[in-house]
Amino acid sequence: MNGLRLSSFGLRGFVGESLTPEVVMDFATAFGTFTDGGLVLVGRDTRLSSPMVQASVIAGLMAAGCEVLDLGICPTPILQFTVPRRKAAGAIAISGGHMRTGWNALTLISADGGFVDPVSGEAVLDVYHARDFRRADWQHLGTATQINDFATPYFAALEEHLDVAAIRRANLTVVIDVANGAGCRYLEPFAQCLGFRLVAVNAEESGYMAHDPEPRPRNARQVASIMPLAKAHAGFVTSSDLGRVSLVAEDCETASEEYTFPLVADHVLARTPGTVVANCCTTRTVDDIARTHGCRIVKAAVGQAFVISTLTDEQGAVGGEGNGSVAVPRFSRAFDGLLTIGLVLEDLAQRGGTLSQRLRELPRYHIVKRQVYGEPRHCYSALDSLQHDPEWSAGAILDHTDGLRADWADGWVHVRASRTEPMVRIISESRLRSQVEARVADIARRLEREL
Repeated sequence: MNGLRLSSFGLRGFVGESLTPEVVMDFATAFGTFTDGGLVLVGRDTRLSSPMVQASVIAGLMAAGCEVLDLGICPTPILQFTVPRRKAAGAIAISGGHMRTGWNALTLISADGGFVDPVSGEAVLDVYHARDFRRADWQHLGTATQINDFATPYFAALEEHLDVAAIRRANLTVVIDVANGAGCRYLEPFAQCLGFRLVAVNAEESGYMAHDPEPRPRNARQVASIMPLAKAHAGFVTSSDLGRVSLVAEDCETASEEYTFPLVADHVLARTPGTVVANCCTTRTVDDIARTHGCRIVKAAVGQAFVISTLTDEQGAVGGEGNGSVAVPRFSRAFDGLLTIGLVLEDLAQRGGTLSQRLRELPRYHIVKRQVYGEPRHCYSALDSLQHDPEWSAGAILDHTDGLRADWADGWVHVRASRTEPMVRIISESRLRSQVEARVADIARRLEREL
């Protein structure tokens, strides 16, 4: 269950078991080889293991002759924003993101600030597996320089992108929980940039995740309890890398992370109509929002790399996923939690309503998410068996963009093997709660027979 997970855009593992200094150094050297010893940025989150992982990454890059700019503790979206502005060959983000304490990960970022594309990622993996590393001699080893001024251009761009004057006039009080992650030291500059009163929660760089760092209603209760005391207008919970966000309304509703993307998309499309890109298991609420604005929606495989790549290909206006991730390509090629929060605040400031009103305006469905655990090699065979079992999908339109999706008039089911954890994920949505629960339970039973 704690095995190393390799993908075309990085790796993740359990520190001290599958994720060791040797593995990290080799993987970083492979990326340094891929960049031909170019300029590489490195940023990390606050996990106890991240300094060790960071040291191994820098050592591996230097061994390949890379010039390394060390950003220290840096949210992944700010790192992504910085890469093209520093004219770097790429970057490595060190963060377990939404994963629990004990896990950590390396994410590979390309020169344009997006995650590396699958072809480039496979090239890095080829170098890693073959151990065909670029080895600089003692006279040509890389250098490592720590930099501290990288956030200023980011906040300047954020201020230019958003209607800061409207946000300031609204005199908002905002509660933000960053789970003691990489966003801690950036909350005050963010609040000063946009001009709202900040109530920071779990904003200490202690090395411990204050709670499961996945922004979901169950992890938003602390923020909800603070909302009336602070007389706050909006609350937010983020992942440890500041890529994902869930919402808490002023009436203490802990909204599903599925509603972050639709709300922001509704706001963005109102001023910049265009194609919307969502993954294969994002709520139909996004489809409804796109239809309201007369915009096309395109579905991509699950994961930031695939959504951003499709967003670029389609020259889309906004993209995201149902896990609380949103990207606006006019700003950057990243799922950016600070930008997401800023767009929600801009929406509230310009419309003059409350967050609870905005959430009630969104079309809503019942959505159920479940995981069935098993060895990775068994997960794919179980999916194959499900694909050849027509009984559960009778009357549905099937799609194989990513795993297996079945669409009926009244709802859908998406089943896929996780790329980051040893499990099969089942997500289903419908107008009727009983129907969606029955569908998920039926598929879970079929998978469990195989796993």
